[in-house]
Amino acid sequence: MYNSKVSFYNKIDEVSINISKLLIDKKLVSKEILLNIIDIYKSAKIEKNYENENFLTAYHSPITGDFEFFISRILYNYSLLLNLNWKIYLRKQKGKTVPDIRIEKNDKTIAIIEIKAKAGWIQPVFSIDRFNKDLSNFENGISNYNPQNSINDFRSQINKYAETYEIDKSKIYILLPTLKLVHRENYKKEIEDYENYFEKTSDLSKDNFILLSNNKDLDLSNPKNNELLASNKFENMILKLSE
Repeated sequence: MYNSKVSFYNKIDEVSINISKLLIDKKLVSKEILLNIIDIYKSAKIEKNYENENFLTAYHSPITGDFEFFISRILYNYSLLLNLNWKIYLRKQKGKTVPDIRIEKNDKTIAIIEIKAKAGWIQPVFSIDRFNKDLSNFENGISNYNPQNSINDFRSQINKYAETYEIDKSKIYILLPTLKLVHRENYKKEIEDYENYFEKTSDLSKDNFILLSNNKDLDLSNPKNNELLASNKFENMILKLSE
């Protein structure tokens, strides 16, 4: 079992090296990242291969850890190939904070990247429609969940990162593959609407919202809609960090 897991992570690393080389060649890579996230989701659903009339499953392992490792290895290999001397911290704690990915150079933090495989549990940070619905339910006693608390907690986390690592907020990024669980057809919103709202709730620039796909309905765990509509925000982030 150990060797199988090693092989899986070696494969992720192999893909990350190839993507790093494409980045160095100034090629767009977000489509490749999205395709490989789809593969990671498939691997998390491997239990389905064992189903029969007496063995049924609806559970699959969360992919967040694998996704974070994937992105961190892209950053590591990109730095290695270009001799950027980045030091990559993956979920390493400091001062009671645990950024998903932290990049350090010459003993100074140059970037923090928070990664969300999906944003279902913090939808009010990204969607005003969801915020208004949850707030109405809270104020009318239908629910005890106040969506403003999610926004406050999110901002507090960002502020703690900035303070703990002595980094400007312009170097803190939120990476989200798609708007699945955030967007609804009846919301009548476009990508720019979500970006502008995020800027207000997070106190970060919308340029720090790294959305990999512009397809508002894309579900990478069940990609029936195969239009990936990859953005170039990840590539722009890498270029900015390389300066």
